[in-house]
Amino acid sequence: MLKALVSVLVLVSNIAVADQSQPLVLMIGVDGLRADSLERASAPNLQLLAENGVRANMYPAMPSKTFVNFYSLATGLHPKNHGMVSNYFYDRKLGETFNRTKHTNDPAWWGGEPIWITAEKQGVTSATYFWVGSEVAVDSIKPSYWKPFNQSKDYGERVDEVLQWFALPNEKRPRLVTLYFSAVDSAAHTFGVGSLEELAAIKKVDDHIGDLIAGLIALGLYEDTNLVIVADHGMANLSDDRVVNLDKWVDLSHFIIPDWSSTKNTVYAPYLNLYGDKVEVEKAFVKLTNKHPNMKVLRRGNFPKDYHFDHLDRGPDLMLLADVGWTLYGSKNRLPPAPLKGSGRSIATHGYDNKHPLMQATFIASGKAFKAGVRVKPFDNIEVYNILSCILDLVPANNDGKLKHVEDMLTKECD
Repeated sequence: MLKALVSVLVLVSNIAVADQSQPLVLMIGVDGLRADSLERASAPNLQLLAENGVRANMYPAMPSKTFVNFYSLATGLHPKNHGMVSNYFYDRKLGETFNRTKHTNDPAWWGGEPIWITAEKQGVTSATYFWVGSEVAVDSIKPSYWKPFNQSKDYGERVDEVLQWFALPNEKRPRLVTLYFSAVDSAAHTFGVGSLEELAAIKKVDDHIGDLIAGLIALGLYEDTNLVIVADHGMANLSDDRVVNLDKWVDLSHFIIPDWSSTKNTVYAPYLNLYGDKVEVEKAFVKLTNKHPNMKVLRRGNFPKDYHFDHLDRGPDLMLLADVGWTLYGSKNRLPPAPLKGSGRSIATHGYDNKHPLMQATFIASGKAFKAGVRVKPFDNIEVYNILSCILDLVPANNDGKLKHVEDMLTKECD
């Protein structure tokens, strides 16, 4: 499909691309692509991009979850400032729990200014393909081109449609395009890090990135395109020998726990956010503190300063945080924990301390804006927003990053 499409695209766009001189950006989000993935899997296209550009380990925002981090990548903001403090969370002011389907396009839940909105405000056409937060209007503005999320959308079709955007005439072509793949995260959750399925998922995504590169070359746009590959978090394998059973010490039914649904009676998690009245919170804090050597009990107002997720209305009253590779378990009816295999539990997960090596994410960037063959020191993912702003000559909105932290990877200077 791709080769036939590219042939057609070249015929209809070879005149249009002749005067292309402004830099383009294609940012590809690969969910769950851990920082060491290139050392563990066959990924020749990603490896080539890294060798010809910049590679780094990237620190996710805390907690190291998908919605939290893809939105931090887009806005340059810490969770406490953009509002996505977890995949599921409670808002005291709204009196409601965030629903990833119901609230996808509700501006009340989404803070900050994503890079595609910054671009549109300054006359730079943008396009998003399934990025977290891209379906909501910010200041009544959306990307020029966007897609409602569809988990089952074929990856080859995603690639073809992105290349169709790039094949548009200059006046309609987006200069900023974002694209999302979830296969690596899904495979690792289901089969574990290092499994044949996870390694195959990395190879699958790499193959599609190769198709994108081939398509850009055929369109005559590759030399002007800066490819930025980012992940939201890493991943750690779990074990039945590393489970903390909270039911032994506390009755969780006293709290609002967003990870529970009306039909979900048990929860297995790297952390649990508890919302409740002061008396119950204090009781639970006393009961749980120092109860297990592999669990931290963190209270609102006293979270580590570098976590940056203590949102005024959405920060939890208590955060129970497991050590990497451990699982917190709780039930509504004091049920015994189920075994790892055959129970629907994840074989691997994420959400742990964001600075731990197993939670660190991949960053690869290649193109005229980036130095060649450079491995830079780890940095926080909030810096990506300013990198993209610099490449596209945009004036960034207020954000928590500082370009000076990452300017050593760039070939151009920006204020």
